[in-house]
Amino acid sequence: MLFNSFDFILLFLPMCLFGYFGLNHYKRYQSAKAFLLGMSLWFYGYFHVSYLLLLVGSIAVNYGLYRGIIGNRERTGVARCYTVLGVTLNLLVLGFFKYTDFFLENVNALFRTQIPLLGILLPLGISFFTFQQVGFLVDAYRGKAGNYGFLDYAVFVSFFPQLIAGPIVTHDELVPQLADTDKKRLNAEHFSAGCVYFIVGLAKKILIADVMGRAVTYGYGNIGALNTSGALIVMLAFYIQIYFDFSGYSDMAIGLGKMFNLELPVNFESPYKARTVREHWKGWHMTLTRFFTEYVYIPLGGSRKGSFYTYRNTLIVFLLSGIWHGAGWGFIIWGLLHGIGIVLCRVWEKPIAAVCRKKLGSVALWFINMLFVSVSWVFFKAENLHTAVAFLKRLFTGGGGMPQAGLLQNFRQEEFWYVLKVFHLDRSGYGDLLLCVAYFVAAFVLLLAFPNVRKYMQNWKARTGTAVLLAVLFLWSFVSLSGVSTFLYYNF
Repeated sequence: MLFNSFDFILLFLPMCLFGYFGLNHYKRYQSAKAFLLGMSLWFYGYFHVSYLLLLVGSIAVNYGLYRGIIGNRERTGVARCYTVLGVTLNLLVLGFFKYTDFFLENVNALFRTQIPLLGILLPLGISFFTFQQVGFLVDAYRGKAGNYGFLDYAVFVSFFPQLIAGPIVTHDELVPQLADTDKKRLNAEHFSAGCVYFIVGLAKKILIADVMGRAVTYGYGNIGALNTSGALIVMLAFYIQIYFDFSGYSDMAIGLGKMFNLELPVNFESPYKARTVREHWKGWHMTLTRFFTEYVYIPLGGSRKGSFYTYRNTLIVFLLSGIWHGAGWGFIIWGLLHGIGIVLCRVWEKPIAAVCRKKLGSVALWFINMLFVSVSWVFFKAENLHTAVAFLKRLFTGGGGMPQAGLLQNFRQEEFWYVLKVFHLDRSGYGDLLLCVAYFVAAFVLLLAFPNVRKYMQNWKARTGTAVLLAVLFLWSFVSLSGVSTFLYYNF
């Protein structure tokens, strides 16, 4: 089920809120948690019923391993065996579903064999709930996890707002909240804040990301016909699309959590305002960065053993980040590019700091970083390396001239086209170009000149003007749901 769908907004969410708080009102606390678990499983199984077998099986097996770990805390060797077994099983399952065909493709290419691909259907959210459970097992071995019951654990893993595309939640962030009786009553302040987050996230997805996404889909489907300006538009459109798509999902997830009085971790902190790739990763997909820092980077030695090992550990983390995102060489290259970028930021730390102290220098660094991130997204987005290279060739050697009319038409939103008609600009021959430019200007203004939702909400107060604006955004997004699309990170 999609957050941006009629089924979710009109049926699932009201039913879930009513049932959860209704049961809690009568102090049926365990029943309320069981209800939330059942609704979360319905949410997940709505996409494909067979997915439920994997999710339920994963939860059951991992909980059994967790009991084995905490039941043998005095027998360190046994607990370690349970932990190693659990981590290995989780990674093997993830590897089977996500990387088997990629492995077979490369074996066929390398040895000129013809091993048939299995065509395995990738279960939604498997990367997220697998990492969440791996981290939990490691924490249990380290003595950081409490003695949780099965119901608490199952809700922790399957809670529907964060199940499909994060944020990656840790047990200590969610399970204690589920036990807090003060959080079991509907709270008007939390609910209204949750609505703000949800509406802003929905608007990001529907009104910006999906429009950019149409241009991206057209561009990557017609690479050979793109000139340099067209390729530049497509590249920047994906730069904007993926941010507003993924941060929009994360805002909606946090908003839904707040409606249930549950605080989920922040996943984005204005990453596109960053002047370096190192700053970028302090604000992009923050819970994934936290996971790799806690369970990979620090165990490898972090930055404690000198520059060489710091750089090595950084590259390992970003190689794994690329692999985690998808089965393809493009993801690996994307991860390594960012790893190399962060290493260079460390090497040139003092010169960069000196440049950042100057306003013009900060602007120049931001622009360079924006171009670096945009180009690296090409490898992330392209179906394969051949497509990525073909796109970059069009970007740098595609020739001059106006972008394709077919590309620009993807920015023709009816509501804005009507405005052009009022001023007779639709007859100028540049109407689609004007809308394209307007969309990019608006997107960059929102990215750079406005605070993110979390900062905005720190000083938020309900005002008439704000309420009207939010109502307009919601209605505008709601009536646009006929063009519903999945979130990009559902693929990872």
